[in-house]
Amino acid sequence: MTKEKQILDMKSFENIVETSTFEEFKDKIYTFEGKKIDEINGRVERFDLKNKGNFYENTVENYLKELSSLKPLKEEEILELLKKVKNGDIDSRETLIEGMLKLVAQIALRYSKAGTSYIELIQEGIMGIAIAIENYDLNSTMDFVEYMKLWIKYQMINSNKGVVEELKNPIITYFKHLKIELYKENNEELDPVELEKELGICMEEFENLEKINSYGFLIGEEDRRKIKEYKNIAEIDSELEKLEKLMSVSNLANKFTTREIEMLELYYGLNGKRKFFEEIGKIFDISPENVKEEINKLTIKLKYDGKREWIDEN
Repeated sequence: MTKEKQILDMKSFENIVETSTFEEFKDKIYTFEGKKIDEINGRVERFDLKNKGNFYENTVENYLKELSSLKPLKEEEILELLKKVKNGDIDSRETLIEGMLKLVAQIALRYSKAGTSYIELIQEGIMGIAIAIENYDLNSTMDFVEYMKLWIKYQMINSNKGVVEELKNPIITYFKHLKIELYKENNEELDPVELEKELGICMEEFENLEKINSYGFLIGEEDRRKIKEYKNIAEIDSELEKLEKLMSVSNLANKFTTREIEMLELYYGLNGKRKFFEEIGKIFDISPENVKEEINKLTIKLKYDGKREWIDEN
């Protein structure tokens, strides 16, 4: 009788990756052996076609169509190639990476978030394969594919983390300005020690923020009125803490539903032979015309970043 796998929900896994350095995750990775990451019950983006984000022309479509002709590697082939790679065979390394590209495309659908680029996730996933090949211990009891999937996901989640940081940094800077303005209202002189103690801002950072604000980018009249709503610095810190907690990878809405992922996998042959509209229609009990319409909409999601949306579950 096989032992039932432990389930780790996607949100928890994303939090582990987001808060781990490369070396920390490298040390933790073998502790995930035999655990299943539940990627079905994720958050779903309310995709807005009026706010499409960046356009990638037909790059994604063409890439996935090319992938559809690739044959997946068998388990024994993967192990044999891996042994050759460990012995310095460069050609085997390329063959192994190519044989895993469909898997990367599949995983990217599950970790594709609102506001992120699908094609960039794939690029990060390929980097994950390379990291797995380099770091895998052939004497390990952990299956290489299981090990590799974790590194692919690690790279993708960190790519999403980069998007989160880009969104978060201006907001953090804005709130720091609110704190400075409130501090200046209550203190005639600036004390460097008090600045760092009360605001968590050193004098050098304070001067840089003041320089930026002198161009009027951050604090306007409406913002100055907003400052009046706060009684003290602690209230601003509390609001900032809530926003920082919300703005995490695990709270960035998923771009695709489970149904949409399955449809894309069938259409592009990511989990087997590529299916036609008629075949997909029979699986989902809809007409080929409706399949075509849905695929067209999903292609837009693949080709565009889409708007960012946060889902606060707390």
